[in-house]
Amino acid sequence: MTPPPYVLSQGVLAAIGNAPSHAFIVGIGASHEASNPHHEARPCLPSVRQRSKAQRPSEGHARTIVEGRWGMCEFIGKCANIIQSWNPTVLGLLDSLPYDEEVVVWGRRWIVKTSTLGERHGYGVYACEDIIVEDSTSCRREGLTLFPYGGPIYKRRHWNMILRQHPEWKTFALEMDTFAGSTRRHSDVRVIDGDPIRSGNIASFINSTVGTRPKHRANCEWVFVEGPPPASYGETYHEDHCLVLVTRTIRSGDELFTHYEWN
Repeated sequence: MTPPPYVLSQGVLAAIGNAPSHAFIVGIGASHEASNPHHEARPCLPSVRQRSKAQRPSEGHARTIVEGRWGMCEFIGKCANIIQSWNPTVLGLLDSLPYDEEVVVWGRRWIVKTSTLGERHGYGVYACEDIIVEDSTSCRREGLTLFPYGGPIYKRRHWNMILRQHPEWKTFALEMDTFAGSTRRHSDVRVIDGDPIRSGNIASFINSTVGTRPKHRANCEWVFVEGPPPASYGETYHEDHCLVLVTRTIRSGDELFTHYEWN
């Protein structure tokens, strides 16, 4: 609503009419410096709020470059602020995963090499020691933990924004809230970016039994875990995550298999 115009009273008008000219100039808001031609005018400085607003980078012009599976990828706009850096060591994972060499992850020895399913399946994860399961029917959810599925976690809508700029980014994406143990609604599903190049994630090399000929049996599974992982791994990590658990005995030299389908 527009405020009514300010009207001077008759008394004020009379006072102004009888006042000296210099008093009238000061009375209407002109500074003393403005009435003195020999005085240098002070510069008008922006307020703190104006300065912070001017220095804030425009979201539309933001851009960042991240290493991807097929080279460096540039993200622009809001995606530049969404894309996350990731430190694999917060979950007890390795910074990098060498091929055809033994590595120790979560206290056990593993090797990543060409899968027994053939070259078209890429690499697989092999155990370098026996992992004995006494009763496969009682190991689910309480079984031996191998290692986590590691990587930065995104909200579904943010993940979709990333894929619109770089569709190839989804190669090792895992919808963590679709596994046993999660109570979230489908609309709240979060995604783990498990690409080993960006996350040191050995679990992403585990191949699926879906469509294998002859049919392979799974010897491990992924489960959702709320809160931090078990000690003494990832002591500084306190977010929800997914773990790889043993479902039956694994012998040294066996390749790990689980049952899942990529979207």
